[in-house]
Amino acid sequence: MKKVFLMAFLFGSAFSVYSQLVLSSGSQLVVNSGAVVVANDINCSGGTIKNNGEVSILGDITNNSGALMDATSTGTVTFEGTSAQEITGIASSTFYGILDINNSTGVAITTTATGADQVINGTLNFTSGKLTLNGFNLTIGASDPTGASTTSFIVTNSTGSVKRSVPADGSTNVIFPIGNSAYNPITLQNSVSATTDNYSVRVADSKPVSFSGTTHIVDRSWVVGEDVADGSDLTATNQWNVGEELTNFDRSASTIGVTSDNGTTVSWGSNTSATGSNPYTNSSSGITSTGTLMVGDYFYSGLVIDLQAFLAGAYNSTNHNMDNTLNSLLPLTDPYGLTTTVTSIPATAVDWIKIELRDAGNHATVLHSFARFIDQDGQIINEDGTDCKMTGVVSGSYYIAIQHRNHFGVVSTSTVNLAGSPTLTFKGAQATAWQDGTITTNAAMKEVETNVFALWDGDANGDGQVAYNGASNDRSAVLTEVGVGTPGNTVLDSYSANDVNMDGDVIYNGAGSDRSSILSVVGVSTPGVVFSAHMPEL
Repeated sequence: MKKVFLMAFLFGSAFSVYSQLVLSSGSQLVVNSGAVVVANDINCSGGTIKNNGEVSILGDITNNSGALMDATSTGTVTFEGTSAQEITGIASSTFYGILDINNSTGVAITTTATGADQVINGTLNFTSGKLTLNGFNLTIGASDPTGASTTSFIVTNSTGSVKRSVPADGSTNVIFPIGNSAYNPITLQNSVSATTDNYSVRVADSKPVSFSGTTHIVDRSWVVGEDVADGSDLTATNQWNVGEELTNFDRSASTIGVTSDNGTTVSWGSNTSATGSNPYTNSSSGITSTGTLMVGDYFYSGLVIDLQAFLAGAYNSTNHNMDNTLNSLLPLTDPYGLTTTVTSIPATAVDWIKIELRDAGNHATVLHSFARFIDQDGQIINEDGTDCKMTGVVSGSYYIAIQHRNHFGVVSTSTVNLAGSPTLTFKGAQATAWQDGTITTNAAMKEVETNVFALWDGDANGDGQVAYNGASNDRSAVLTEVGVGTPGNTVLDSYSANDVNMDGDVIYNGAGSDRSSILSVVGVSTPGVVFSAHMPEL
């Protein structure tokens, strides 16, 4: 093997300059500790460099055969030209020791077809300038890059990504010092319950292409992949700059979303306040599948409210909660025409419920409507059993109304500020619900136990009134379902508004009849009285 040795001297360093350093097959350049080699270009067709000193490159590296750097190298390779430099050739140079970027005009992996993915098994350091990947990947070993900043970072301007191993130890934060037009690094940590894997990351200067929203987000997207699918349990920390925040973005209630279909569907984390002061960061944990990460706010991840009420028709005074007899009969699509569809019904769900957010200046004006579930304890819940979450809503104060298909609706007496996950319960005080002073027959809610309140039952025909006799009475609706000529019939296992006592059957005559439930609302001795809902629009 042909070797060129540059040895350090006791009172100085060997200093060699090459206009072009050519390494042919079988040759090796050995740069010992203390020695300095300055080369305009390095062109390798089969040789290697064993560098324990310093190699300064003023031009380009072209490597067309195997790893350029010997694996035992501990020295520094510095790109410090005065014009743009390239790493080119069909093979990885595979850098060891320190690779230093010190060129304010930048270093790039070539854009030509002769380029190759590159590997840094030592430390990547930024003194000045950027390293641009173009369409090639850069694998970085266990040592974190140093010196990255707003002016010095890895540019992922195309399909090229940075690849790093993220150990499943729950403590190691692995930095990807990337950006495109600006510095937007991301840090990944893998929990102890996950699997160590290699992750690839690049960042784009835009939101995911299929994401329809144009406000309440950061105009960046981080594309994250893994070598082995599944086994992840990541915490991601993303960084952005104030100029990348789109209209109405609220960093005080921001979060990270993950999409596997370019933004058509996004799984959002919980809202937290961003940290920092331009740049800003936010973190989200529990990321179990990779895809494209984006930063949004509560508008997409949802505003959460602890919202509670009882339905009198299902209330069980013995257990002090509601029966969920209808659970197996509940449809997967809401009965309010809101086209909310779920894949499964929560085990504790009593029924679907409709929530309305009403204008703070006029409680008769409905701004948003949502279909959710009400559980046996009166909690309004999402499909997964968590507290009610509402998306697509601007944070602020609203009157809140609850509507049900055969109970009177209620609307809050005062507005509720949805910022900060508020609580609103209609269960413990009549005064919580707005009272219509023109209605003298009944209060807004029914007292089902002492100081326990519920929405009035019995509104089988959904007209905002409970009537036993007279025009549009609810008793007739029950009779129509069982059959006018067959009032003794029972319609079993029915999800029907005429099942006002919510036992799953529609009965006109006999024990447990819905007719009797309607009569008990208006009063057995006052069947001609009509009860009315206390709703401002009625």
